[in-house]
Amino acid sequence: MAPKAAKAEPKDAGDFTPGMVTRIFDRVRTIKLKHPELSRRVDAQELRIRDCLMAIKDALDDFPAEERELITVLVINGVHKMCDEILIDDPDEGGDS
Repeated sequence: MAPKAAKAEPKDAGDFTPGMVTRIFDRVRTIKLKHPELSRRVDAQELRIRDCLMAIKDALDDFPAEERELITVLVINGVHKMCDEILIDDPDEGGDS
């Protein structure tokens, strides 16, 4: 996987405008309404992901308490990395996939 481009500098809270969250929420709702079948497919997959994460949590709960936290953090890191690689990375980067 190629290195990621530098992320934009974080913006100050002063850069946010009144109603920005509402406008973004409305925009997402509009997009979902324009593509109802795709939206339902994504929602269904999100439910499957939640079920899988609950199964992972159940397995983590079986670890001894003194090891559980570290293992949990490693699992979260791995899931986050997978999400980043699959959902965010540019597929045209020419990675190993």
